Amino acid sequence: MPHEHDNTLSILRAVLYLGVFMLLGGGVFSRYVGPEAARAQRWRLWYLLSGGFLLALGATLYGVYHLTWMLGDTSLLLSYLLETSQGNWLLLRLGLLLGLLFLSMGWFRLDRWLYPPLALGLLFTLTLTSHAAGGGLVQIFAGLVHLAFGAAWGGGVLALAVAWPGTKYEAILRAIQRLSALGLGAVVLVTLMGLYLSWVRLGEVANLWGSAYGQRLLLKLGLVGLVVGLAAVNRLRLLPRLREKRAKGLQTVSLEAALLLGVLLASGFLATTEPPPPASQAAPRLINIAETLGDRRYTGQLFSQGSLIHLYLDLRDASGNLLEGGPTLRVRAVNGTEVREDTPVPFYKSQYHTALIAEKPGEWLITLELPDKTLEFSLSVMR
Repeated sequence: MPHEHDNTLSILRAVLYLGVFMLLGGGVFSRYVGPEAARAQRWRLWYLLSGGFLLALGATLYGVYHLTWMLGDTSLLLSYLLETSQGNWLLLRLGLLLGLLFLSMGWFRLDRWLYPPLALGLLFTLTLTSHAAGGGLVQIFAGLVHLAFGAAWGGGVLALAVAWPGTKYEAILRAIQRLSALGLGAVVLVTLMGLYLSWVRLGEVANLWGSAYGQRLLLKLGLVGLVVGLAAVNRLRLLPRLREKRAKGLQTVSLEAALLLGVLLASGFLATTEPPPPASQAAPRLINIAETLGDRRYTGQLFSQGSLIHLYLDLRDASGNLLEGGPTLRVRAVNGTEVREDTPVPFYKSQYHTALIAEKPGEWLITLELPDKTLEFSLSVMR
């Protein structure tokens, strides 16, 4: 199964973003943007909040299950959560999701002051399980700002579209005015942080259309451009007409919310796509293996995906047919003092798959011990 065609992680990341935007968007809207509209449509906002919570919770839990399934042993799920730094961040995320749901729609005293640090903590766990985590403090900060203002503005638009029908004109107008002011600052910061992160990850302009990461980034930028353009129309044309009671406006806001869903889907695929390596980086992230030993031939791929090192290997005869069985192999990955080892056996006839957790980004030395020969590779691992 070539890893390029496995979209499960990308879909899970998109669902996670959608859930977080719904949860935080509903919370920000209820407290700061449209409290009057939220009180009038409390059940609709509650559905948005709880739906976002369930999506984010489900994506996180199934993501861990899928990862341990890729490792070949789902019983490692609890060990992964408790014994790895990424697992610890995911546990913190689950706790913050519960806390934010408990605060729900701002009915608790002092929660206007408690809510922001909890929301930032949740977004911080997303940042530390993304590409930004491997880029140092500056990239982590830029990624957090990018997410925070994107969730506040984009999630607010989703909440506005949900709360609008049946709400009094005055309450909706006040919500739109506040959201428009928030959106103006958010667009500037999201754009600046997004351009910076794109620049440091792409390395050179040619990678914008010459790499999978760049192509998916172009798709996301196109969708973001449509959202920003429609938001500008709403601010410059719709808002004045609403003040004069000459327009309804729900259709354009709903279209803006729909386009945001497309941005979140594109973001999920972008977040799980490896950026192109720097020009000075010699180690590849995908190695094709083709080794002939006598009348047998080992073929497959060794590659990194997120913080995992994958090995897919087939053992075939001279005619290219899978053998009925195969020997036990030994795989060893070393980066400084970190060592990962496994002894894979065929999962079907003479087909092998193993995945090793490599939390530390950088160049890993991979040793593959076959029965009659030992192969060595240098593999780059990035977040």
